[in-house]
Amino acid sequence: MTLLTFFGCALTAYGPGLAIFFGCVAPNAQLVILMVSSMFFWLLSLLLASAIWFLATNSRQTYTSTIIYTILLQEMFRWFLYLLINRAEKGLNMVAKHPKSRFNRSGYAFSAGLGFGLMFGIISYITQLVQSLGPGVLMCISCPSVSLYFISAITTCIITLHHCLWMMISFTGFTQRSYARILWVLVSHYGASYLTLLNSSRTVTLGCAYSIICNIALLFASAIIAFTDLRNLHQKFT
Repeated sequence: MTLLTFFGCALTAYGPGLAIFFGCVAPNAQLVILMVSSMFFWLLSLLLASAIWFLATNSRQTYTSTIIYTILLQEMFRWFLYLLINRAEKGLNMVAKHPKSRFNRSGYAFSAGLGFGLMFGIISYITQLVQSLGPGVLMCISCPSVSLYFISAITTCIITLHHCLWMMISFTGFTQRSYARILWVLVSHYGASYLTLLNSSRTVTLGCAYSIICNIALLFASAIIAFTDLRNLHQKFT
């Protein structure tokens, strides 16, 4: 049963992200390099967040305050990554499969977002996934009939997809100086993160269900924004 739990949760958490990687990113070495680079940027944001957490001894156990600077640092490094890719875009386009394609930047953003999402999933969930091989089972506090491993796997999958869309929206926002898009990414990132606190809530019954449903709603809204931007880009040059 533990092996079934392990592989089921692993495929739930990482399956969609890996499917996107092997289907869309892996065939293009250029996109793979961008994805790995973005994973490094995400790790840098985590390093700084860890340093702040270590120094802020009074708020170590307060997850609400930890989320504030952790998300802010991730968004800062998302901007740094945009600046780096923006400077290297001409060179990237020269060696791209379709050098003059107007969708190249969107592809770069999507690959970078996948890197952010996969690294988040690896760091945040791998420990719980290994624990699922143990003899015991951790149950979700807000949903006692469901294991925490499965709820966390679903959350990891959703956040991974979030990062793909957030990166596309933020790149468009940075390029067009669209503060509404940048604000949406920041607010929805905070919203998605704080919603995960419902999983461990002792006061909200079925908090995990509300967390997942609201996160899916945020994901759907981000998808509408991202695909609308792609449609507008297509119409602009036709």
